[in-house]
Amino acid sequence: MGLLYALGSNACGQLGIGHSEDTSDPQLCHISDSGSQWPAPIDTIKGGSGHTLVQLESGDLYVSGSLKDGRACIDQAVDATSKFCKVPSTAFGGAKVKFCSALWEASTIVTDDNHIYTFGLGPKGELGVGEGVLGTSHTVDRFWPLEEQIIDLASGMSHTVVVLSSGDVYGWGNGRKGQLGEPAEIVWKPRKIPNLDFKVVRAVCGREFTYLVGDDEEGLHAVLGSDKWNIRSDAPAAIPGWEDVGASWGSIFVITSSGDFLSWGRDDHGQLGSDRRIEPFDYIAAGSEHALAITLYDNAVAWGWGEHGNCGHGIDEHGDVKGKWNKINPDTFGKASRVVGVAAGCATSFLWTQLAEGQSPPKLPANIASTG
Repeated sequence: MGLLYALGSNACGQLGIGHSEDTSDPQLCHISDSGSQWPAPIDTIKGGSGHTLVQLESGDLYVSGSLKDGRACIDQAVDATSKFCKVPSTAFGGAKVKFCSALWEASTIVTDDNHIYTFGLGPKGELGVGEGVLGTSHTVDRFWPLEEQIIDLASGMSHTVVVLSSGDVYGWGNGRKGQLGEPAEIVWKPRKIPNLDFKVVRAVCGREFTYLVGDDEEGLHAVLGSDKWNIRSDAPAAIPGWEDVGASWGSIFVITSSGDFLSWGRDDHGQLGSDRRIEPFDYIAAGSEHALAITLYDNAVAWGWGEHGNCGHGIDEHGDVKGKWNKINPDTFGKASRVVGVAAGCATSFLWTQLAEGQSPPKLPANIASTG
């Protein structure tokens, strides 16, 4: 059994910790119908400007934060929730969630029966269903061959890409900086990204760029879009042996099988991390202007812009964790727990733990356990 903790920006209740105050200390996340215990292991977490999506390995989806314009996949009489609520499977035609992503004010869902659903606002094509369609929920028309599967999904602030099993990539949304290929324009419906000379297996998105990666043997990769912060021109020729990749709004991160950590792009808030690593990284998660990693020894570290508490304590006078790694206090999770996953959104950070056999989860505060 695992528990989820969160810290950082929380004005809309997007941390799911039972209130709407920012926090620099990891606090236990709450589920509206089951306290703090998740019914299945967490697979991934994605965060938008004020909403958060938690996808479980079971294919169920939970959301917290802003519910405006249907961006969190559910319709409620309230504008926001500070606890995680389960999204009914009817929102996805009764199917399970295979991939999810969060944009600034929208969400994209890929289901296990090969459908794509979009929710929220789409003034720059974020919904992928045509020009002039700006809000609510939609089913994206199928654009890929029946024999192909969607193997990855990624979104930036206002654009989305999907990777197919053939290695082809399609995208929609704001493509004015070339992040969706040429011509550089708003792309209202899914469009194939042209002129890729390798089979893509993974994608991550920054604010105005898309990062595409091929197999780990050759490590071919491409950065599409704006070259602000030298995000394209500073990229290495290849990244052979890559194990994990991530992208913040202006930076790219790569972990390799040999233990190397590569980063390039924006660094004015320490987003690229320090040259002095305390331990090798095993997994990385990139938020808007900060990042987290799990080390090979199950420690969690954060760095970058942490003004809202999303990097924990130890920030400088500018709100940054710069030139160092900020270790998230392990005592928060209990001595018998270990961190098994991290995620980052728009100035939000999430860490989930695995409880040791026989260990009981902490009790929720009475004022939170009793509220809706």
